[in-house]
Amino acid sequence: MPTSSRSLSRVPEELRAEPRWVCWKRARRDGGKVTKLPVDPRTGRMAKSTDPATWADFRTALDAVSRWHADGVGFVFGPDRAYTGLDLDHVISGGRLADAYRWVVSQAHTYVEVSPSGEGLHLIFRGSKPEGATRCRRGPVEMYDHERFFTVTGDVYEGHDAIGANPVVVERAYRSWIDPDYGRSPQPSLADADSTSKGTGKVGSRVSSGDLSDDELVSRMRSSRNGAAIGALLDGDLSAYGGDHSAADMALCSSLAFWCAGDASRMDRIFRASGLMRDKWDSRRGGTTYGAQTIGRALEGCTEFYMPRGGRSERKASRASATPGAIGAPACGEEPGFDPDHAPSVAGWLVSRDGRLWAADQDGELRRSVTATPPWVACDLVDVDTRAVSALVRVRVPGQGMRERALPREALLNQSKVIGALAPMGANVSSANCRDVIRYLSACEDAFCGVRPSFESTTHLGWADGPLGAFMPYDAGEGGIRFDPSPDEALKARPFMEPAGTLEGWVTGVAPARDSSPAFRCVLDASFASPLLSVVGAQAFIVYLWGRSRSGKTPTLKAAGSVWGDPTEGADGYFRTFSDTPKSIVRAAALLHDIPLIVDELQSKGSAGGQQGKRQYVEDLLYSLSIGHERGALNSDRSMMRSGSWRCLTIATGEIPIVGGSTQQGAANRTLELNAEPFSDVRAAQAMHHLVSGQHGTAGRTYVRLLRQITEEWLRGEYDRLRDALAQAAPGHPQSDNVALLALADELSSYYVFGVADWDTCSEAAMAMASWALGNAAGASEIDTDLKAIQFVAEWLEGHRLHFESTAEMDRIDRWGEIEQRPGDSDFTWCVFSSVLDRALAQENYDRQKTLRRMADEGLLVTTSGGRRFTRQRRIKGGNRIWCVCIDNDAMAALLDRAMAAPVSSPSRGVAPSGDAGGDGR
Repeated sequence: MPTSSRSLSRVPEELRAEPRWVCWKRARRDGGKVTKLPVDPRTGRMAKSTDPATWADFRTALDAVSRWHADGVGFVFGPDRAYTGLDLDHVISGGRLADAYRWVVSQAHTYVEVSPSGEGLHLIFRGSKPEGATRCRRGPVEMYDHERFFTVTGDVYEGHDAIGANPVVVERAYRSWIDPDYGRSPQPSLADADSTSKGTGKVGSRVSSGDLSDDELVSRMRSSRNGAAIGALLDGDLSAYGGDHSAADMALCSSLAFWCAGDASRMDRIFRASGLMRDKWDSRRGGTTYGAQTIGRALEGCTEFYMPRGGRSERKASRASATPGAIGAPACGEEPGFDPDHAPSVAGWLVSRDGRLWAADQDGELRRSVTATPPWVACDLVDVDTRAVSALVRVRVPGQGMRERALPREALLNQSKVIGALAPMGANVSSANCRDVIRYLSACEDAFCGVRPSFESTTHLGWADGPLGAFMPYDAGEGGIRFDPSPDEALKARPFMEPAGTLEGWVTGVAPARDSSPAFRCVLDASFASPLLSVVGAQAFIVYLWGRSRSGKTPTLKAAGSVWGDPTEGADGYFRTFSDTPKSIVRAAALLHDIPLIVDELQSKGSAGGQQGKRQYVEDLLYSLSIGHERGALNSDRSMMRSGSWRCLTIATGEIPIVGGSTQQGAANRTLELNAEPFSDVRAAQAMHHLVSGQHGTAGRTYVRLLRQITEEWLRGEYDRLRDALAQAAPGHPQSDNVALLALADELSSYYVFGVADWDTCSEAAMAMASWALGNAAGASEIDTDLKAIQFVAEWLEGHRLHFESTAEMDRIDRWGEIEQRPGDSDFTWCVFSSVLDRALAQENYDRQKTLRRMADEGLLVTTSGGRRFTRQRRIKGGNRIWCVCIDNDAMAALLDRAMAAPVSSPSRGVAPSGDAGGDGR
């Protein structure tokens, strides 16, 4: 339906005053898709968004709608880029705007109208797109500031009827929806490195044929492989073309286009000196001439150009020194220049203007085309961890721009690897041309190994060059360190590349839950504590929060993840789950390195063995994560993945406990298990879900930046103070060191992120959190695993006493041993069949050897000099001699009584760190 004049009166006066209006009509393409065509209001013919002569003023365009049976009017974005249009398709459903686009309407402060379909929005801003923003479309979102037009309806959306300039919103929209890579912290500039080379010219910039005189160039043409045919044309011989003069003209011009390197003036000059010159050459053809048209057609059909190596004397000297001539390379004796943004031409290889790689001979004659997408090494990358050298390889793909990837050097010199390494980048490399590609790369290596720049690089997130140094990906490019993950890892690093929202918005949303819920605060502190592990030299451990469903565990986990990046769930997201394979979880830890690993949803259902099976699986996983390194594996492209290492905390949630009575002490000490409900209000938990989806990545950036103001010595000293304080407050508690690290993170995050300016207040709150964590941690009032095993044995013996009484056979009960007691003595000894005790310990997952060794060390076992270390033979009821474990009951009871300990004392306060105080967050 055509747009009414009444609605168009709502278009801002500023836009209506611009003489850049057209009409538009709907049309259906061959594929059935409906498009909108611009119409010249004056003639009714097709208008062009690049031709102002086909535009008109607003009134003329409006009056022409009915005359040309058009569907409406449109506004053209001209070459002056005075206005920018943002087109959001299919964002309105049922009259409601999708939540993801609400922010741009609210913050734009410019003209917004509903599109003709009624399902989209058009926003028009005063001013151009961001500088360097070259992309225009991605998915349902388009943004233009020139050479396009917008249909205009005047259907103002929610009262936004005034045109305005808002470059901040335009840039954010462009970065969010059009080009996510725009505005990212730049990697070290490779182009700048070219200034370090001694050469004056770039290898990628071909030596112009203009360096030769016309006579020298013609001489080379005549002596080339096709010199006889070219010479005949230069002499005016038409015999090869059946006397067709025009065909001969075109043939000579086509040769001249190559030999003159596209120089139309030189082509004209040499043609006029040839035997083909005639009056027709200057005859008029409309606004041009026959000669100009012929040269133009020749240039259109020419994609390769001649690039001389130098004069004859240089060629002669080159041959005399047995050095093959290099097409596009410097003259003899010159240092090679280097352009990291273009594939270079080197000895024996030519990269033409359109980017195609050719193999050439010494005389500059092209022998064969190798590939349209030649790879080249832009710089060397030195891994900051291993000092291994890799190559930053680039490929320019037609229509898609330049792509780059860090590759091991051996992959570029091996036929079986080079295809798999380069093909995913878009390079046209196959078994047919891979040998030539390897030879070309080797020639480049010979030419530029001393010229090409070198940069330090890392493949993992977190601290790149030691604690408190560059932190990836936030500091990529700073201090000369690049971030170059593999393609597989790059997908998983996306959640950390760009922040969303503001620090103030994140703090405002998170602080209430942090202040009211100790469990929430403890998990959040674990997130801030992860990068401190390598700084203070602490051991990696897991913080595990478990409890009933719908208690807000997952929103708490997402809030912890939002400190560093987007806590999105999915295969390539930050979140991992216990249903993932152990290998994928370990690989995620290797990539994160210092950023906490997030794992959700430990459940007993669906697991062989139920809760016990899950616990065993988690114990094995914890062991892998606590080691801090993995064995090598293959990437998806079959290249070898480097063996990764990490120093991060793991934060996990679930519905069942991990630490059980049979959990081995090492695993129990590495697990801070908390049974708590962080949210009592389901709506508050849901609000946290929504908050972190739009507010993430800002707290971690601020936290890391301000951590660098503190010395490593102060951080280690404060951690030691907190460890000593908690060791006094809870003697023997297995989690005191782990909680001390969380307390340090609590102090620092309060001071630097949440804006608490008084250090004593920060320290008091941290100790309150630590007290809660120690009191609620699994094992807070329990003894170590060996003692728990001994306690189990004591309870098991007492619970099955009938199996040891003298009346066992009379009661038809299996005998498991006997009770040895001297008359009149209250003390007695349990003599337990060794096989029976072994079975009982195994059922509860206790280690038999460790348990008996501890019992022997504590003096609980009664043995004889002729017996084994833990057992002795006993003849029970006159039967055969049986190996038994003999346990002193009183000694066992005394040991268990001594094992109980109680917390005492209160800690002292520390001193605030140097550097800027809090206040950043609020």
